[in-house]
Amino acid sequence: MRSSRRVRGAALLAVVTAAGALTVTSPAQAVVGDAVADGSYAFTAKLDIGEGDAKRACTGSLVDAQWILTASSCFAAAGQPAFPLPAGAPALKTTATIGRTDLTGTGGKVVEVTELVSRTDRDLVMAKLAQPVTDIAPLPLADSAPVAGESLRALGYGRTATSWVPDRLHAGTVAVTASDATTVAVTRDGGAICKGDAGGPALREQDGKVLLAAVHSTSWQAGCFGSDETRPGAVETRTDNIVDWVTQVRGLPKDPQVTSGDFNGDGREDIAAFYDNGTAVDGKRRSSLFAFYSTGTGFAEPKRVWASTGSFNGAAVKLTSGDYNGDGKGDVAVLYNSGQAADGKYVSTVFTFTSNGTGFAAPKQTWTSSGSFDWSKSKPVSGDFNGDGKDDLAVFYNGGQAADGKFVSLVFTFTSNGAAFNNPTTSWTSSGSFDWSKSKPVPGDFNGDGKDDLAVFYNGGQAADGKFVSLAFTFTSNGAAFNNPTTSWTSSGSFNWSKSKPVPGDLNGDGKDDLAVLYDSGQAADGKYATTLFAFTGNGTGFAAPKQTWASTGSFNWDVSLPTSGDYDKDGKDDLGVLYEGSTAADGRRLDSLFIFTSTATGTKAPVKNWTGSVV
Repeated sequence: MRSSRRVRGAALLAVVTAAGALTVTSPAQAVVGDAVADGSYAFTAKLDIGEGDAKRACTGSLVDAQWILTASSCFAAAGQPAFPLPAGAPALKTTATIGRTDLTGTGGKVVEVTELVSRTDRDLVMAKLAQPVTDIAPLPLADSAPVAGESLRALGYGRTATSWVPDRLHAGTVAVTASDATTVAVTRDGGAICKGDAGGPALREQDGKVLLAAVHSTSWQAGCFGSDETRPGAVETRTDNIVDWVTQVRGLPKDPQVTSGDFNGDGREDIAAFYDNGTAVDGKRRSSLFAFYSTGTGFAEPKRVWASTGSFNGAAVKLTSGDYNGDGKGDVAVLYNSGQAADGKYVSTVFTFTSNGTGFAAPKQTWTSSGSFDWSKSKPVSGDFNGDGKDDLAVFYNGGQAADGKFVSLVFTFTSNGAAFNNPTTSWTSSGSFDWSKSKPVPGDFNGDGKDDLAVFYNGGQAADGKFVSLAFTFTSNGAAFNNPTTSWTSSGSFNWSKSKPVPGDLNGDGKDDLAVLYDSGQAADGKYATTLFAFTGNGTGFAAPKQTWASTGSFNWDVSLPTSGDYDKDGKDDLGVLYEGSTAADGRRLDSLFIFTSTATGTKAPVKNWTGSVV
């Protein structure tokens, strides 16, 4: 703020001494004014940051079902600038109490804060909640700046004139004296900003609407309990000109799933990524589908080929792909969790996104369960299991435990009729104990007979000598069902199933699919993440012992790597693609990368980064 020396003094005080500022790390203290009626301003949040004697409190506003807008200075470490903050989880445990006007009551929600996305130019941060709050309407942002002479309604859980630690939300009026590009100067007009109010909303109330005009930043605290200060000024942070940023952060894509297919029918396989875009202001869940089309020597920038208009929950999706209508172009399918019916039955649905060569049609429901079918017990894969030229769907299913304690697993096959999927048939049921939770199923034509089979990478536990045991089982297709599994590989040295991400592919171009496993090799002493790629070559009846085809030299984090496979360069050999979940940029964008490991038939070339950026 350049227009007032006393306001500049308030900001300086916050940085240098923190004596009268809202950014101090003292215990929770609210706006000098009146206690608000129960249930009013339910979008206001009380933030508790840290634990024990170091605990401090601030106020914030719910601006999205899963995001709170507040002051970044609330989270800044002692001696550090108020902004920007490092992106990621807060340094101290933080909980938000939302919709509880009276803190001694039990109304509203208490939710942990899991992520911070800070502005770089002002005292603002978006704080992400662990779970969305869908029964409280978020606070919309004003679209014009506060002007001199305007009165704003200030809210907060901090000190009042008579209480050090009040137990309810208070509101008072402040008057705008000036504003610049990022801040607003205000003065007392019946209310004052006190300790504990930092990050709270300053509201514009007009025509029956309540809009967020600014966020409390610093104050001289005149009139607050325990303060002898007489200067009435405070500084607010503008929010009207960061609406696009808030919208962007709210829509950050997360939790991608990847798959491969020749989506445009040019003979080169492409990569698709399905993203969960969180919850919209109206409570609808948002999702988006992006395609990375192969150029033969690399990949084009990701193209958004679909975004939900109604509610489509990305967290309820399990992604797979195949040419379900036999037209030579790969399609995308998702097994979707549709919840429980009134009679308690679990409802699952298959939606298919059919490729038209340049994009995908809106999802079409191609199957829905009539009896109970539990999505959480399902692992879907795609392949042409009956050899008719159209890919089908198979679901590896958790059948629970039998009376004798044996684990029961099943395979259901949903054959494609070109337009939809037929009702599932049971194509295999375990006779001995087969634990679904220890199984990672992958499809492929492992014996080269033109029909896709099923392989399961299996957790065999630990041997007496402490070595981790992993196995591969192959379920060959006979066209109508799957034959009982044969053990096609067993580890001899230690091979940890929980550190393995298997994908299928014809890595050497001999017409029989192999297995590739991206493996977590831990962290080196210098902190670099080590990842290794192993190839298990198929001979038609089993898999050869794994051969290391690549090991990271720089840091490559297995935990944020999403592998898929396909013949991306049309040379007859399948390659490995990895969508790598990156960091969050300073402006809140999520940055991902796409790496391609090209097969040489006998090994794998070092990965080439084909793209880095944001799909927002």
